[in-house]
Amino acid sequence: MSIFTRGARSSDTPELRTSRVQADIRRANEVWRTGISPGVSCGINFVLLSEFYRPEITIDAGTVTDGVGDSRIDNLIRETRTQVNNATAIYLVYLSGEFFSDGLSVGNAGPSFENFFNNTNYTIIGRAALSDGAFETYLLAHEVGHVLFGRFLNDSVESFTVNDPSNPGDAHNNNPQNIMFPSVPAMNPFLNSLQCNVASQSRVILENAASTAGFSEMADAGAVAGSGFAGNGNQFRSAEDDESFDQIESSNSCGCSEGHHHHHNHNHNNPNVVRKLNKLIDCLIIEMGPDKLEIFPKPPEKKKKSSKKKKKDCS
Repeated sequence: MSIFTRGARSSDTPELRTSRVQADIRRANEVWRTGISPGVSCGINFVLLSEFYRPEITIDAGTVTDGVGDSRIDNLIRETRTQVNNATAIYLVYLSGEFFSDGLSVGNAGPSFENFFNNTNYTIIGRAALSDGAFETYLLAHEVGHVLFGRFLNDSVESFTVNDPSNPGDAHNNNPQNIMFPSVPAMNPFLNSLQCNVASQSRVILENAASTAGFSEMADAGAVAGSGFAGNGNQFRSAEDDESFDQIESSNSCGCSEGHHHHHNHNHNNPNVVRKLNKLIDCLIIEMGPDKLEIFPKPPEKKKKSSKKKKKDCS
């Protein structure tokens, strides 16, 4: 789903809006569906099925300090979801302004829980925001990675992470040409097989593979494996979940932690756990920070020829 706010680049006409988002999707598909050497072809295909324009809403990226956790972005996505029957998708918001509040970054993204039954049975959506500075770049291809990497590392409810699976402990990759490098490559970014394997098991992907209904940012369900809400018995009881989350939140100022293992029996949607998981995710996104573009070094300045005339002494 693409959502253009007032003043965002290319927001003036339907044709410009469609052109911009389709170009972003095309570049995302170069990376995630076709693959770019020396990386792998992942077979994940992105499509645009719904586009929204909100001319009454202005969100200047320069005023956004919490990325997609910003209440204005969050509210806009929630309003949009009510119009598309709460579809599982990646909701992409185009902001006005060249950069986010740090004056350098142009994109931010992460998942968000809609429900939670257990650590193999839950629904997440994707949230992404791009500034004007992300125009004609691979930023969307990078941001969807932050969404698709959202997963539980073990049977602990606190183990949810958005880290790059090929670089444990970090949301980004160390290879300057990898699409998940902190400064998004300007040319020929690629994925590795571990990134592809984990992304293909994202709940966003699996739900779209299992259903042909609704408005979805992910299509070509046959390109990904898996289906439905498969459970393995690793479930949680709300009271002890609350306790473990309280321990997380007191562990540090942000509340991000690799939690301990808990084995409980519980199999109904737990809104309280959803709320606390989303608080944890917002924390992870803030720690990760918004994303920048690759910056090429400036060419060396030419030395100015010295003047033969003596300068006048102005002392």
